[in-house]
Amino acid sequence: MNNNRIIQSTIRHLRIGTLLTFIGINLRFVSGNIINALIFFNILKSGNPDHKYDIHAPSIPDMCGDVVMVIVLTIAYLFITSNHVKSVNIGILEMSNQILLPKKQLKNYIHQSRGIFSATIIGVSMYLFSRYVLSIRLEVSFIKNTTRIFFILNMLNDILKLCSPLIIVYAYCKYLSTNKYIMFILYLFFIIRNLFATNILGLIPEYDLHVGAPFLDILSPIIIIYTAAYFITNFKAIVYKEQKLFHDLKQDMIQEHSAQSGRKYRNAFGSHVAQKVVL
Repeated sequence: MNNNRIIQSTIRHLRIGTLLTFIGINLRFVSGNIINALIFFNILKSGNPDHKYDIHAPSIPDMCGDVVMVIVLTIAYLFITSNHVKSVNIGILEMSNQILLPKKQLKNYIHQSRGIFSATIIGVSMYLFSRYVLSIRLEVSFIKNTTRIFFILNMLNDILKLCSPLIIVYAYCKYLSTNKYIMFILYLFFIIRNLFATNILGLIPEYDLHVGAPFLDILSPIIIIYTAAYFITNFKAIVYKEQKLFHDLKQDMIQEHSAQSGRKYRNAFGSHVAQKVVL
């Protein structure tokens, strides 16, 4: 496979991997927020009246959503860490000190894709650990456990609930390159939402403030609508940007190959002249 195909395949793998990461982020909003509101308002019900869905514990709908999210992120990992991406990244690092803008753009594209994926994995890992490990453990031991370790773990769980969406929002905004106003609104929304969900980090246990979170979750579909609107209006621009990057890299490789051929010819000619002078 020649260099052109390798670079083209690298750009395609990065685009698919980052897009799958972004889909995983939106699945997190669906399972962690939208389904939460549907369960709270009894829109989404279980078939068994004796086993109702509860927003305080994982239920079948959001568990299915989380499983799909993990599968999507796993596939994204395979694309972002593919051999083509690794080989091109190593090739860029081993290049000469000659500064070529398209190569710098490709390097930044690789780093940006990996940065979005890494931030998403950190946020999702915190979310899954809080929801399926700490929350379940604390829920089981809530009645009979009032030790200091219990309160420390409860505070840690609340901090994870507060921080994990903010990291995921960072990755979301990084992918969309949102302006600072939308970024501020998203951060503010999730901070207020999760302060309600954690009863202000457990500092106000006498009031059941967590019921405010599902009411705010009603607004979560706006994020999905904004995502869809972004792709409808910007998809052609994204494809054109990647095509231009590939075209510029291709032209740079042609120029670099021509320059190397010229240097080899001059060196060979110089050696030939030097040999004649000696003779």
